[in-house]
Amino acid sequence: MKQFKIFISFVLLVLVITGCNFKVNLNSNLNQSQIKVEPNANAQPENLNQTSNENLNQNINAVSANSEEYQVTASPENMVTEIKIGEVTLKDFKELCGNDVMIYAEPHNGYLIFKAFNPGSDKPVSSLYLLNLQTKACKKLAVSSQLSDFGARILSPDQTKMALALESAEAKELKLLDLINDTARVLVTLPVGETLNAGYGALSNHFDIKWLDTQRIQYTVYEDTVKNYAVNAPEQIEKVKQVRIVNIE
Repeated sequence: MKQFKIFISFVLLVLVITGCNFKVNLNSNLNQSQIKVEPNANAQPENLNQTSNENLNQNINAVSANSEEYQVTASPENMVTEIKIGEVTLKDFKELCGNDVMIYAEPHNGYLIFKAFNPGSDKPVSSLYLLNLQTKACKKLAVSSQLSDFGARILSPDQTKMALALESAEAKELKLLDLINDTARVLVTLPVGETLNAGYGALSNHFDIKWLDTQRIQYTVYEDTVKNYAVNAPEQIEKVKQVRIVNIE
């Protein structure tokens, strides 16, 4: 009887041990299933990452295409003689643009802006040209017609726009020229008694206009008491009335 009890105890012990192994095996299989699932689960993010990288590369290529790398060669007088854009070299700018040119602005956005070649001249800039680095086309800007007199011509920080104030009509207008889209508009028109020009014409002009950033222009308004080119114009400039800021948007 005692031996039978020992035998039963031994059988129960074997069954318990076997049960434990069985549970361990079940847990082991379960863990393996989870491990097998993880690569499948990761497969989707991996594909998404690949697509994301492809889109990123496309965007980078698009940016690179819009901001073509170029190399400019100019004469000692700064007349542009050659521009290399990738494998293409441009040389005859009198034929391409209609005039010999000098670099005026470099926006680094796929365009170059030229001014007419006129070295050593006191005359203000009156003709601007836009070169598209992708199409290699050059044209005279229509806004050149706005540059008809002495005054202030101030490029924006990104060199895509110009704040313009001329001595004409006693300098009461502040204009914005968009050199890329070739458009012009009036930002400010001053009333009687105010002027943007504290001087009295030509080389005696005195404008205080500057860009604070790409969206804001600061300008100083002066009293308007002496007409341009007045015979009895004083040596001192007009008095400051106010410093103002205009948002271009």
